Amino acid sequence: MQKFNHIKWHLGKDWQQLHPAVQRRFNRLPTSEKPIVYQGIMETVECSKAGWLFALLTKIIGNPLSPHQGKQIKMDVILTTRPDKPGVYWQRTYHFPNKKPFSVTSVKKDDNGQMMEMVGGGFGMMLDVFAENGELHFKSTRYFWKFIQWYLPLPHWLSPGKTHVIHQDLGQGEFRFTITMDHTLLQRTFYQTGVFHEVKQ
Repeated sequence: MQKFNHIKWHLGKDWQQLHPAVQRRFNRLPTSEKPIVYQGIMETVECSKAGWLFALLTKIIGNPLSPHQGKQIKMDVILTTRPDKPGVYWQRTYHFPNKKPFSVTSVKKDDNGQMMEMVGGGFGMMLDVFAENGELHFKSTRYFWKFIQWYLPLPHWLSPGKTHVIHQDLGQGEFRFTITMDHTLLQRTFYQTGVFHEVKQ
């Protein structure tokens, strides 16, 4: 079970640069009994042909990337923790028209002072966490495969690209979530943005 807020710890004094509403949103931890639930609309879900291929190839490790595209896509986001497992689990479910709900699950956690996000099969990415203009930012620095206790770095060209996630408060209890992935050779592979609000449990 989580003992402290890793995001707040990583930001240190820069925590105070976040918008107060962003601080409130991230200054708490969900539990399996009391998850944090968000709902919203992804205004844009896009991927390039290369992005679609990455999504297809990564199905084997738990569908970390959506191969589908669309506008005004309903999405549910559930944050929770698991007994005796480190990190906060994020389950994002897309509701594309005329398709089965598509869920992506990852876990954000800290390991020896390094923030990371992991998906299935031991694959994940190291993250830089910082505040800018009141927003919370996550940027990938390296993708890896975890073998036993070792994190083996993957070549950048084998990844879908550098990931950049922005959490921006919009007021009135709403926030914008934006994610981009930009590959050195293949350029932009994924782009998604949408507006969300918390669903009180």
